[in-house]
Amino acid sequence: MSQRHPLIIHYKTSQLLCFIVGVVFLLASVLSAGFFYGDKTYSDDQEYIDELQATLDQFSEKVTVSQQALVAMQLTAQVDAAALEQTRLQLVDMQKQVYRRDQELKLYREMLQDSSQSTGLSVSDLRIEKVVERLYQYHWVVQQKTHEAKKMQVNAKIWIIGTQDGKEKILPLNEIDAEIDDLPIQLKLKYFSINRGLVELPQGFTPEFLRVSLRYPWIEKPQFDKKFVWQVQE
Repeated sequence: MSQRHPLIIHYKTSQLLCFIVGVVFLLASVLSAGFFYGDKTYSDDQEYIDELQATLDQFSEKVTVSQQALVAMQLTAQVDAAALEQTRLQLVDMQKQVYRRDQELKLYREMLQDSSQSTGLSVSDLRIEKVVERLYQYHWVVQQKTHEAKKMQVNAKIWIIGTQDGKEKILPLNEIDAEIDDLPIQLKLKYFSINRGLVELPQGFTPEFLRVSLRYPWIEKPQFDKKFVWQVQE
């Protein structure tokens, strides 16, 4: 049986040196190619990133300018709205003054046309208007007729008379009008006093009459005391 002998290749020193140099060159080539490709890819990506950053900066600048313009517009709108509201309030106040002057002129004319010799206190032009459920606006005028025309103080008391739960109930004006702190209401007038307000009636209360009492502070007995039928104007 034949025996196998290992194959032995003999290299010369020069051949081994060439082989090592070749391997080193091959490795160097691979590394150089990888570095070149990687550097090129990084350069391309960096250029794209720079372009995106430039575009983002442009948009950011436009957004900043737009925000500044929006703030300026909002400030202008606020100023315009405030001026408009101020003008509206002034117009409402002027309308109230015109209405009041018109009422005063009407009362003056009525007084001049009144040829009766009666003197004292009286109530006229009593009006009641419904605002919403249980909320009513009232308007009334106190008139004073004396031989000597001068401004005098008059104490006024008003009650709303009606029924609640089948029983009579009397409500003083200061309990249902938030603007009236206490009774009597102290009025100062020379010829007349125009008065108005809002009353909120309790749930389940049915008004029937409105009673008004007027007197001078130095006289104990009322100079005027009358019940008016609660009649709401349409």
